[in-house]
Amino acid sequence: MEKTVKTRVFSDDAKSAALQSNLTEAQEKSLELVKKNAQLEEVKGRMLEHLKTIEQLQESLKQEQEKTAGMTKKTAVLEARVKEQSELEARVKSLAELEAKAKESVELEAKVKELTEALSRISDIAAAGKAG
Repeated sequence: MEKTVKTRVFSDDAKSAALQSNLTEAQEKSLELVKKNAQLEEVKGRMLEHLKTIEQLQESLKQEQEKTAGMTKKTAVLEARVKEQSELEARVKSLAELEAKAKESVELEAKVKELTEALSRISDIAAAGKAG
């Protein structure tokens, strides 16, 4: 039993065309990979830039929060001073009112003393008129 095996015979031109076709496909894939790597590098660069921007913004936010906290403390101190100033002004006003009342009391006291003396003279005159 003899078997015959049939094989195809390619001419050298056909083999060369097939190799060139395969080579071209490999080159295309290689170029595609190079392009994709370039795109990845570009995206990576942009991401790094964005990360730097985010870090700068976070630092800026932190500084602004510190400034805000400082301003809040200063505001509280100033509000306390304003309240204290208002209280002092109220005390000064009250003191001025007390001084005015004290002056009025001194004046009234002087009038009472004057009227007492006048009453005493009148009383003395009346007593002298009864006696005589």
